[in-house]
Amino acid sequence: MIEVTEFTDPACSWAWGTEPKLRLLRWRFDDRFAWRTVVGGLIGDMNRRVKDFDPVRMGPHQSKYWREAFKFTGMSYPVHLEWMLWSTEPAGRAVKAAELQSDEAGARVLRRMRESIFIFGRPADSTDRILENTRGIDGLDEARFAGDLAGDVSEKAFRADWEETRRPNDYVINLEGDWPGIGNVKESEGHKRYAFPTLIFKGPDGEATVPGWCELAEYERAIETAERGSTRSPRPDPTPDACFERWPTATQKELDMLCEGDAPDGTATYDWGEGTFYLTPDEAKARGI
Repeated sequence: MIEVTEFTDPACSWAWGTEPKLRLLRWRFDDRFAWRTVVGGLIGDMNRRVKDFDPVRMGPHQSKYWREAFKFTGMSYPVHLEWMLWSTEPAGRAVKAAELQSDEAGARVLRRMRESIFIFGRPADSTDRILENTRGIDGLDEARFAGDLAGDVSEKAFRADWEETRRPNDYVINLEGDWPGIGNVKESEGHKRYAFPTLIFKGPDGEATVPGWCELAEYERAIETAERGSTRSPRPDPTPDACFERWPTATQKELDMLCEGDAPDGTATYDWGEGTFYLTPDEAKARGI
C-alpha cells in the first residue's frame, strides 16, 4: 500500500479545483492507497486579519478573488457569496468529528463544507450552519455527529491536524518558482505551513511531495516514485452512472474528467451562477433542491 497524506482545507479554491483529479486518482488506484486527510486550517480568525471585518460586505470582494482560481481550475466559485466565512476551523473540526464514525463520513462532510462555499455561497462557519449543511449524509449518524462536534475529541483531532500542517518538509520549504497555485511553503498567522492542497506519497520505493496546483501527470509520477509499477493496470474510468453511484454530487468539470459524459437521466441540477451542479435525487432531496 502507498500511504497518501492530503493536506487540505474546505475554503481553499485550489484544493477545490483539484477535486476532479483526486477523484480520478482514487477511482483508478484506490485499492493501492492508504489515504489520510489532514485539515490544516486556512483561516484562523478573519477578525484578526481584517480591521472591522464585515462578512457580508466582504462577500463580493472574496467572490472576485475566487473567480481568479476558477479561470485556471474550471471548478465553480461562489458567484453570489452571501458572506465571507470568519474562520475555516469550525468546518475543519466538523470533518474530524465525522471521521470518528468513518473516513467516508469525514470525506462526505468535507465535501459538503466545500459545496457550502463554492456552490451555494453560504459558508458553513458555525455549529448551526454546519449541522444544517450535513443533513441527510449517507452513513452519518447525525445525533452522534452533533455530540462529537461539540466535544473535546474532535477539537483535539483538528488541533493535531493544524500542528502537522505547520511542520512543512524541506521540499516545499526550498521550492522556488512563480506561477498561480504554487505549492511552496506558506506563512499564516505567524506559522509556516503546507500549501493547500499538498499530497505526500510514501511507499516501498520512496517518497514524493506534490504541492499546490499541479497536473494529473505529476500525481501519477509521485505514485510511481512511491512504488514502481503501481500505476499499471488502473481501474477503467467510471461511466456516468458509476460516478454517481460513488459520489452523490459532481460539477461539470468533474464529469468531464471522470467519464467524459453527461450526467445520467434523472439527475437533479442546480445552477450555481455560471454553470451546472449535479446531484443524485436522494442528495437533492436531502439538500432541499
